Amino acid sequence: MESMTHNRARIGLLGLFFDLYLGTGDALLKTQEAFAQKLVARLQEMNDVVFPGVCTNREEVDRAVALMERESVDFIVVVFLTYAPSLYVLPALQRTLRPVLVFNTQKLYAVTEKLEPADTSENHGMHGVQDLANTLLRAGRPFHVVTGFWEDTDVLAEVQAWCDAARACRELSQAKVGLLGHPMESMGDFGLDETAIFAQVGVHVHHLAMRLVADRAVSAPRAEIDEQMAFDREHFKVDPDLTPEQHEVSSRLEWALRQVLEERQLLGFASHFLAIGNEGVLDTLPFLAACKLLGEGYGYGAEGDVTSAIATWLLQRLTGEATFTEMFTMDFGGGTVLMSHMGEGNWRMAHDRYPVVLGSSPFRMVALRVAPASLGFAYRPGPVTLVSITTVDKGRLRFVITEGEIVDTPPIPAISRVHCRFRPNQPLPQFLTRYSEAGGSHHQGMAYGHVAARAVKVAKLLGVEYEII
Repeated sequence: MESMTHNRARIGLLGLFFDLYLGTGDALLKTQEAFAQKLVARLQEMNDVVFPGVCTNREEVDRAVALMERESVDFIVVVFLTYAPSLYVLPALQRTLRPVLVFNTQKLYAVTEKLEPADTSENHGMHGVQDLANTLLRAGRPFHVVTGFWEDTDVLAEVQAWCDAARACRELSQAKVGLLGHPMESMGDFGLDETAIFAQVGVHVHHLAMRLVADRAVSAPRAEIDEQMAFDREHFKVDPDLTPEQHEVSSRLEWALRQVLEERQLLGFASHFLAIGNEGVLDTLPFLAACKLLGEGYGYGAEGDVTSAIATWLLQRLTGEATFTEMFTMDFGGGTVLMSHMGEGNWRMAHDRYPVVLGSSPFRMVALRVAPASLGFAYRPGPVTLVSITTVDKGRLRFVITEGEIVDTPPIPAISRVHCRFRPNQPLPQFLTRYSEAGGSHHQGMAYGHVAARAVKVAKLLGVEYEII
């Protein structure tokens, strides 16, 4: 059961050269074309690059950007190989909807007493950047800038982070998220205008019929269910109280949901326990399915919260590993928050010193034909980032983002659910006050690493406001 593959970003490199310099011969052009090829090679290490060749006038820029449109690039990266007038470039960038990054770089690392006149000719794109940035600003055309030496690892990582964010935005613009049942009534912080989230983020909410999932579960091939259950016995510590029937019913629901997610190309799903219990169509709750599908790269949101499913999926795409979670109990004594929920979490993020236990869920709020199987474990320690996608006034979406760490503590013996202790990067009362004032939901996506800057890039590319706590 491998995790979902991560696509490479598809970027267009727009290399600019001033046609005025062509009157001095082609030596400078050939030199800068060679530099452009080095940039292409470096960017191609992690992306698919469309490079139409160096552009020396407005007509060539127009043709290059039109090609990038036809090639469906996620991002246009503009590099001034020499100075070039901004009005050569502005019309094409105004016409395209592709996001734009101006990479303010040059071949030369340092200016020393050995500088030659040719060096300045080959390394003076900076004032082209300033020219273009001014005209883009005046035109109201969004753009982003990264400045730094093209061989610097940190600079290249920043450019790549923008490329990855653009790829995630492209995928969001084509994405669907499944909703099994309905959102929890009266739980308003993730209440959703489906048209608004489609318009602002691009994700379509796809309503899943429980009968479809139930029928798939019944018809699941015996051999594949046996394989899933064998996988569980190999990777998890099975609680003797878990009955074979519970394990099989939860495994069938897992198989059915995976099939539906794959067939309908959904980024993940959200489900609500009361809706499932009240409908009585499904035999159990998808706790085991949520844990394992999160481990395969899907998004998930509890209580019908599709915004958390989107946030979790987004972090999966930006970092390769993420989970759904909830702020559950304040720990003023330790300066942490107990993070937990009913029985959903990415099992691949479990602490490696303690077992992942497959057992019978203690959840008893709804009447079900079969009690759900679920996984219980503590998350491994390390730096983490939380993202909440929420709605504020006038229907505007907001990313509420925070960083901190999961502290290295053993599992709490009486807590059989997925859990950990999260320590924010500021005093607990201050953090929780600011988080609530920003409108953060009580559900979050969580990923390892301090990656707030990556989430911010996605928000900027989407034109969605954000707040870092």
